[in-house]
Amino acid sequence: MSKKKNTKKPFKRVPQGRTLSTKDNYIGKNKTKSTKERPVVVIEADDENNLAIVILSSRKGANRTQLKNYQQGQSYFKHFVEIEDNEGRPIRVNKKFRENHKNQDVSQLDVLKIKDTVLNHSKPMQENQRKIDKFRGKKNPRD
Repeated sequence: MSKKKNTKKPFKRVPQGRTLSTKDNYIGKNKTKSTKERPVVVIEADDENNLAIVILSSRKGANRTQLKNYQQGQSYFKHFVEIEDNEGRPIRVNKKFRENHKNQDVSQLDVLKIKDTVLNHSKPMQENQRKIDKFRGKKNPRD
């Protein structure tokens, strides 16, 4: 008797620092008409592969910080954490959010810098902390 081989692919968590490509109108609940492709970086993933992301940008501006070690310092990250797509669903790798090749990953050091900045040193840090707590499944005592 031959045993059937398990052909199911092993579950792989999206690593921190992985970049994804998406369109502006898929990020968050804001109703932007822009369909421009934009890179985002994964700062956290849970057991169901739901993702917490931060948007990357090529321009400096308010609420943005330069990533000196990524793309020769040509990239910035926005100080806003997103955990839901435009339909209010958790962000996952799917047709809206495509995983980029691992050679485009942001370094672990830069991910730590991004997380520290967005959660502790930015104007929207309280809102970001609320989103991360919701993402991690913690109940907010003020709710």
